[in-house]
Amino acid sequence: MADDPIPSGPNGKEDPEARRLGRLAHSMNNSIAYVVTNLNLLTEELEGLQLNGTDRVRILQLIDAATEGAAQVHLHIRRLKVLNWGEQPGDPESFNDNSEDDTWDEGDTAARILVVDDEEQILRAISRALKSYEVTTADHGRHAIDILSSGAEFDLILCDLIMRDVSGIDVYNWLKENKRDHLERVLFITAGAFTSELRDFLASVRNQVLHKPFDTKTLRWMVAQKLHAR
Repeated sequence: MADDPIPSGPNGKEDPEARRLGRLAHSMNNSIAYVVTNLNLLTEELEGLQLNGTDRVRILQLIDAATEGAAQVHLHIRRLKVLNWGEQPGDPESFNDNSEDDTWDEGDTAARILVVDDEEQILRAISRALKSYEVTTADHGRHAIDILSSGAEFDLILCDLIMRDVSGIDVYNWLKENKRDHLERVLFITAGAFTSELRDFLASVRNQVLHKPFDTKTLRWMVAQKLHAR
């Protein structure tokens, strides 16, 4: 698979300008995901601090404004027609999480989760958000395959779809050949900019997709639901 999504022009051929914008949009969405995740984590930290009412309200207002701004940027990126983005099932906006307990552990032992993404800041943000679980990170697809080849077992695999050299599809296909019991444990994550290859792949599997940027509540809710299903 190519390093980056390659949108097509009107004649069906690769559009260099669309490819350049696709790379930019993918990078921007990863950055937005990092900002939004950490804003949510900051909000959680504030809940445990002893601040006077005025300071706390002001800080929360700033966080809300920054989060809303990031969401608007994400929406504008998705509306760029040149990227061939359509409405994708599983967008964060479609989730209605009313649960108070957004984490779940299997018995007294925290579930083991492998997080695979070639963006270091995303790995750090997800690891912090899922701190109640036993998280292992892989900074590229080959690294993930090496970890899985060592015999390590995981209750859930959070895997980015678009990565350089070894993609999320490649990781999934390796599992299909070598560790089939882990196939249904995969939850894909992506910053968008879908190619026809990605669309065909997702249509052929039953795994859910979490779209960046996502908030910590949505991330934990989907992780909890996936683990409950097992």
